[in-house]
Amino acid sequence: MRVGRFLVLAVAIGAGLIASLLVLRMGDRPARSDVAASQPEAVKTDELLVVARDIKLGQPLQPEDLKWVQWPSDALSEGAIVKASYPQARSDLIGRIARAPMYHGEPIREERLIATERGFMAAILPKGKRAIGVSVKLVTMAGGFVLPGDKVDVIVTRNNNGGIYSETVLENVRVLAIDDKTAGEQQDKTLTPEKTATLELTPRQTEIMARAQNMGTISLALRSAEDSEDGNDEPVEGRGSLTFVKYGIPSHAGSNQ
Repeated sequence: MRVGRFLVLAVAIGAGLIASLLVLRMGDRPARSDVAASQPEAVKTDELLVVARDIKLGQPLQPEDLKWVQWPSDALSEGAIVKASYPQARSDLIGRIARAPMYHGEPIREERLIATERGFMAAILPKGKRAIGVSVKLVTMAGGFVLPGDKVDVIVTRNNNGGIYSETVLENVRVLAIDDKTAGEQQDKTLTPEKTATLELTPRQTEIMARAQNMGTISLALRSAEDSEDGNDEPVEGRGSLTFVKYGIPSHAGSNQ
């Protein structure tokens, strides 16, 4: 009897061990539904045309400036150029000119590019702005460090009854070009002593600038990059007040005439 009981007990213990092992193995094996849920879904992408390197204002696009990259389809913005719908875009846009600065990895948008059918300067001027040329010398341009794309203050120095006076007539003015060089074409600081700076102004400010040139020497004071990025892109009339005489009546540049 004792031997029989031991046999029954041994069989029970063995069966329990086998059942425990089976339970452990089943617990380690994830369900098929859990495995499928844990795997991320494939993200649908499209080939998007982007800028391959930084592009300056007025710089013509070269073949190495553009490239196709994979981009999530649900993150495509309106106006983006997709290869599936415009496969020849990369070759078509070569030679077009940047209307504004563009940066590495930025998607290309056709409205930020211009063809050269019209005059280049007229094409890059924002609506409502005017371009005016100002005769300056190297010494009056921060030693030649004023370059296209910089922001400057315009100062006029004049002789008034034997005294020398300097006044700031315009502030935060964008320099569009130095002679015939724009920001996209100016590679080195190779400036000659006599220069013509083309400034971006409002119609009212072009009148002030034209008058100031006839009154004295024009100097361009270079603004720091931080001052130029203060969120105010509009040039403002300076703190000085140029006095003009029209029909014997004195008036100021900053007043509404």
